[in-house]
Amino acid sequence: MDAAARQYFDERYEVAVRHPLVAPRPIMLPPDDPARRRCRFCGQESGQVSFSDDAHAVSNLLGNKSLFSPNQCNDCNRRYGQEYEDHLGKWSNLARAIAQVPGKKNKRPTFKSNDLRVETVASGLSIHVPSPHSVDDLLADGLPDVIELTGNTASQPHVPIRAGMALVKMACSLCPSEDLSQCQNAIAWLAERQGFRMSQFPVYFAFTPGPISNAASEAVLLRRKGDGAEPYLWFIVQFCNFRFQVFVPGCPADAHWAGEGSTLPVTLKHYPSRFGPDWPFGPTTFSWGDWSGTEPVRTTTTATHQLVELIGITRPIAETTAK
Repeated sequence: MDAAARQYFDERYEVAVRHPLVAPRPIMLPPDDPARRRCRFCGQESGQVSFSDDAHAVSNLLGNKSLFSPNQCNDCNRRYGQEYEDHLGKWSNLARAIAQVPGKKNKRPTFKSNDLRVETVASGLSIHVPSPHSVDDLLADGLPDVIELTGNTASQPHVPIRAGMALVKMACSLCPSEDLSQCQNAIAWLAERQGFRMSQFPVYFAFTPGPISNAASEAVLLRRKGDGAEPYLWFIVQFCNFRFQVFVPGCPADAHWAGEGSTLPVTLKHYPSRFGPDWPFGPTTFSWGDWSGTEPVRTTTTATHQLVELIGITRPIAETTAK
């Protein structure tokens, strides 16, 4: 898959922006207007709103320690964190806990359900297996390579479309000024000034096994080279072992094929893994989900933990209506 996917994206796309999420020094994205500071989400300027917060261009719950935006006011930063990023955090809680993705103030996430707990302690990752299972059960046949995380792995209730909007908001934050006109419809959607009726909202997900630290985390925005039936802008964010990929809806450059309630005219492709097909700990696995749902759900995940610093997780296997 990697060679074919690489050729597909090389022929059709160019990298508009690529930044690490962990760097020796903070990375501040360029201002939209050096002469006056304006929020690209609400349009208000300095003096009307405050810009005193450190506005992360990519959410810090995905391990972003270095990438910041000067084009986002305090009000929008806080509002979108509550309205959208909170849902993404609930969807990804188990994945972030297993990968030990450092969040705000370097705090490692903890996953808790009624009979399963995954957390980082001083000695490393701690997994509390549910009764009647025990460590003796797990080690009955010697030291296993992989421990299945039995127990309730259901996420906290979250609204899928709002989790997806958190990713779109990151894409709009990362977008360079010369392409900002392509994000205006998406920005209006985030601000609830405009609605989209979409038959699906596909979010692509990838997992790479092995000891991958937050130093590998990065954010990428791809721009289509010319006309085509593919999305004009793709946003990809790698956080430790995991990766999200989502397109920016409503780009004017997509008007020739995208419309209200339309379906995509092509089969969308996964961006190739940055770790390549020869990664010694195993191949990257790819999946996708339709995040167009507007009602709260719980996502159930089949997960394993590989010993000696290796982790494994498969795609979510079910969604249930939240109670």
